[in-house]
Amino acid sequence: MEHLWPLLALVFSLCGAVIVGFNHYAQVDGAKLVVLRWLGVVPLAGISFLLLPWPTDVLFYGLAAGMGLGLALADKLLFDAAATHGGRLTALYIPMKMLLGFAAWGMLAPASVTMLAGEPWRGMLVLAGFAVCVYAFMHLRRNDASKAALVAVLPVAVLLALGDVVAKYALGVPQGGLGPVVGSASAFLTVTTTVGCAVGLLMAGRFVPTRREVVLSALFGAILMVSLSLFLVTLALAPNPGYVGAITMLSALWLAIHGYFHHGERTNWWSGLLLVAGAVLVAVGAA
Repeated sequence: MEHLWPLLALVFSLCGAVIVGFNHYAQVDGAKLVVLRWLGVVPLAGISFLLLPWPTDVLFYGLAAGMGLGLALADKLLFDAAATHGGRLTALYIPMKMLLGFAAWGMLAPASVTMLAGEPWRGMLVLAGFAVCVYAFMHLRRNDASKAALVAVLPVAVLLALGDVVAKYALGVPQGGLGPVVGSASAFLTVTTTVGCAVGLLMAGRFVPTRREVVLSALFGAILMVSLSLFLVTLALAPNPGYVGAITMLSALWLAIHGYFHHGERTNWWSGLLLVAGAVLVAVGAA
């Protein structure tokens, strides 16, 4: 079961492209989207609660609630940045999150890094893969707005890297098949989204949503619930959150392909191929 994480990370990279680029088309205010997406999360959370085992540890829900505060802020920053700079440029947070998550988890669980020392070829593949991913990602497309986008998403990278580490810690070591892992992932996400909704209400103030905002936000909430549950399961199965981050960086490539065919945006395809190669190196070295 543990070896499924590279495949799951690849699937999530497609979902991640949808998440990042969603508000570039929806154009819903970030705070409203944080609040109203709850409408799409609740029905799926109810189904998960009825069909899957949820954790009973109070600490688990305390960690999830704490991260809900940080992730609400990260989401608003990301959604607003996506509306301003476009989905592909705001995906610049991904390589920063990958490296920060790898380093942070390496300090909490040194064995996730030192285990590579037993087989040096694996360590070399992982390091080479990280280097190739970062290089390829940063050169996938050069744009004058990239510096502004980089500044806009730096806080997002820090908050989301911290969220990955806390989530992996809370989910613990997978036991008893995928069912409990999926249940724990959906429980964690339900709590963080609920807390985020409350925080979003404070940020947005009193407002009367339009039907369009309700429908689009609920749709986004459902997409988010399914996609991020998959992501959390991947985090739980992977040895280190940074490894997952290397593969999910492919979201930028999917967004680049979309931008090329639908908007005529220029793309450095050699960098795209390098990004795929880097992700493969990390997956082979860490799996």
